Amino acid sequence: MPSSSPLRIILIGCGAVARQFYVPALRGLQEAGLIRVSAIVDPAVTAREAIARSFPKAGQFGSVEQTIAPAGTLAIIASPASAHAAHAVMAFERGWHVLCEKPMAASLPEAESMVAAAKRSQRILAAGLYHRFYPSSQYIRALCRDWALGPLTRFDISEGGPSRWPVGPAFFDRAQTRGGVLFDVGIHVLDLLSWWIGEPAQLRYADDAMSGLEANAFIHLNFPGGAQGRVHLSRDWKTAQQDRIVFERGIVTWNISEGNRLTVQLAGAPAALHGTLVTSAMEPPDTAEPVPLPGNAQCFMLQIRNVIGAIEGRESLSVPGEEGLLAMRLVEQCYSHRSLIEQPWLTPGEAAQAQELSDQLAVTS
Repeated sequence: MPSSSPLRIILIGCGAVARQFYVPALRGLQEAGLIRVSAIVDPAVTAREAIARSFPKAGQFGSVEQTIAPAGTLAIIASPASAHAAHAVMAFERGWHVLCEKPMAASLPEAESMVAAAKRSQRILAAGLYHRFYPSSQYIRALCRDWALGPLTRFDISEGGPSRWPVGPAFFDRAQTRGGVLFDVGIHVLDLLSWWIGEPAQLRYADDAMSGLEANAFIHLNFPGGAQGRVHLSRDWKTAQQDRIVFERGIVTWNISEGNRLTVQLAGAPAALHGTLVTSAMEPPDTAEPVPLPGNAQCFMLQIRNVIGAIEGRESLSVPGEEGLLAMRLVEQCYSHRSLIEQPWLTPGEAAQAQELSDQLAVTS
């Protein structure tokens, strides 16, 4: 049943993702009377105070252990991935529900421990994979599952580019994070591919990590049924920022910065269709004017709304923790089968040294 009072929210972690994504969404939900941000948690006082300007009535705490909140509170975990598992387990021990930002944890075993802890406590664990809420990604999933354009045959995905994300040194420190662009942008890509198509039968992976973190990653995937494709992720090469999905009877192109727009080229048609996705004309009333479906910022808020609805028993959870494990499992497969990308600009001596560093990295990963 819906709660008679706004759901209490604890925001754990006050870094870039909290400032740029969660603060605007939570502020809108609080203004609508759906939630109340009751606590802000971060070891850095300046980081907490920056968030507190948007939620002046929220308490500030330096750690989860110090935080006071009743059972049934929703903890949004936006701390570094290395702390996700510990923070989630502490939240469950206190009777809180959890929405955890991606990647779910620093490793697959840690993510699995979070799922187990949620089951033991009978609390909700939601994975922060909000790209599933994009109308564009839902449209592509429907085509993959319903074969309206025939079976999917191949795909080409290129995402990322020169990084302008406002992050601290820990973002690029192997001692504090598991990986680079694969562990960041790649989580969303691999989650959508598994959501659209299923788990791949085979995969090949290469990146440019030698002693640090990968800035470029290439994945070739083969799926049961014959679909295959290539993924290029980058933090320093300009990419098309585009997903190209080829079906037997048409091609769908998606610019991933546009959560509610697609280009569709039907086989044999003289031109492609490009535009905003709107409410279905198949649903009554037939005379209703089509309304644009939600954009990127609205979809981020929809993710939080879905978690609130699941806590209150009004709707099912769209991305439970168990499904968050899918992308983590694929990341583990990539890193365990890592090879070094070709770098023809290197001299033979430099190439040999690069390969030696890459081999050492593979041993320690």
